[in-house]
Amino acid sequence: MSIDAKLFLKLYGFVSGKQQLKKALYFINRGSSIFFVALYTGCVLWLLFCLDRFLIKFLLIPALVLITVTILRKIINRKRPFEALGIETVVSHGKSGSFPSRHASSAMIIALSLHQINPAAGYLCICLALITAVSRVLAGVHYPLDVLAGILISFLFSLLFFI
Repeated sequence: MSIDAKLFLKLYGFVSGKQQLKKALYFINRGSSIFFVALYTGCVLWLLFCLDRFLIKFLLIPALVLITVTILRKIINRKRPFEALGIETVVSHGKSGSFPSRHASSAMIIALSLHQINPAAGYLCICLALITAVSRVLAGVHYPLDVLAGILISFLFSLLFFI
């Protein structure tokens, strides 16, 4: 068994039998998707309203991250932990590729994009993106390496294109 799978089982074991924590993880997993989509949409509308020159980057860079992660997932086609280890997830999920995490990468690139507009709000959202990433592991739908790779891809694209 890989170190990644062993670490996953340790983290996932922390959740087992803790119903309140499972409820919180369910809320975080569902709520964070809604939050980051709403945040991104709101920022796009605000930049459009202000006719800000940053709008193109704000639209393109997260799209490039999403496309890159989606292609990597298709190529690598790693089974999710619940498929490979036969565990029960906190949130229902399809059996699409696990590596890298689209939730972790999307949340992080949106937070990093926001940081370019408003650093204080960006730092707060980076923390929320990290919580999202950890919740994906604790919920049983990603290995730690999946979310770490998603986060690193977002940081790489941010460094390359926001400079």
